[in-house]
Amino acid sequence: MTHQIEVIVKCPNCGKSLMNPSVQVDNLPSIELEAVIENKKGRIYLSQIYGSYNKVFEGVDDIPDAVVQCACPFCHDLLPIVKTCTCKAPVASVNLALGGSVNFCTRNGCKGHSLEFENSDDAFKLFLDRDESRYL
Repeated sequence: MTHQIEVIVKCPNCGKSLMNPSVQVDNLPSIELEAVIENKKGRIYLSQIYGSYNKVFEGVDDIPDAVVQCACPFCHDLLPIVKTCTCKAPVASVNLALGGSVNFCTRNGCKGHSLEFENSDDAFKLFLDRDESRYL
């Protein structure tokens, strides 16, 4: 059995869910973001599996190492930038539905990402929800 963490996220600006069941990545609903890559606007659909780097591009090109400007598809506000990655690109953030945040590097192909929790109980909930041994 492969252990995976599926994250459900929402916009940190307007609070709307960023999950899109119509576009699947890794056979699960994707995380939908507006994207600008090299002055071209479109959408990126990210995997909700933490640690998966699979994504689908729509209306923008999949350009390796390009820095992507990400925004909410509902309020159209840019996602907050919380720090700079070791690759020197901005790190954007979305909120976890249960509390905490997912931070990810905006450089296409960079694997820089992290989960952050203000309340440790939220972290335990995320991992407990994925622990199938509790059903034994």
